[in-house]
Amino acid sequence: LISPGKDLSRACGVSEGYPVIRRLFGRLAFLVALNLGAGPAWTAEPPGAYQIKAAYLLNFARYVEWPAVRLPTGAPLRLCVLGRDPFGGALIGLEGRQVNGHEMRLRQIEGVDQAGDCHLVFIADSEERRLGLLLRGLAGKGVLSVSDADGFAEAGGGIGLVVEDGRVRFDINHAALQRDGLRASSQLLRLGRNVLGVRGF
Repeated sequence: LISPGKDLSRACGVSEGYPVIRRLFGRLAFLVALNLGAGPAWTAEPPGAYQIKAAYLLNFARYVEWPAVRLPTGAPLRLCVLGRDPFGGALIGLEGRQVNGHEMRLRQIEGVDQAGDCHLVFIADSEERRLGLLLRGLAGKGVLSVSDADGFAEAGGGIGLVVEDGRVRFDINHAALQRDGLRASSQLLRLGRNVLGVRGF
């Protein structure tokens, strides 16, 4: 088990240089950014769903802008997993990735009190029962919240990952992003399945 606040890649005993995984995530991120829907549709989650979701997290970090006071130039961008990690090692390839001049760092946390230095927080569905409490705790802290819990964006979360026709897609709560001082690029807004709080989407 990974202790709260511990570096995920070091906890798994994997070095930051992992070229095969890095190339895999590069290709996945490229496909996600283009929103390609090639391949068969599954009735449930597609094989490798959490690798796809990990690639989405990378792209969200690329296409969302944080205020300079929250993410200064050259500062590390911290991706935190809150709750039971469902990725099974799929996030390891993101450690050390460059995202708009920021080096991505991974952390496991257990509550919002540990999220102070996080920029993107993935809330695992293990935390669904206390989702409202967690979202209230993160509100106004300049944190991009992401989850695949049912109805996440509608509940006030930033971006909700959903599986539709066997493909991983996402809904954006634009009002929640604005509340937290975050700005989603027009490209990201166009790729969202649903964009809440913006006319014309």
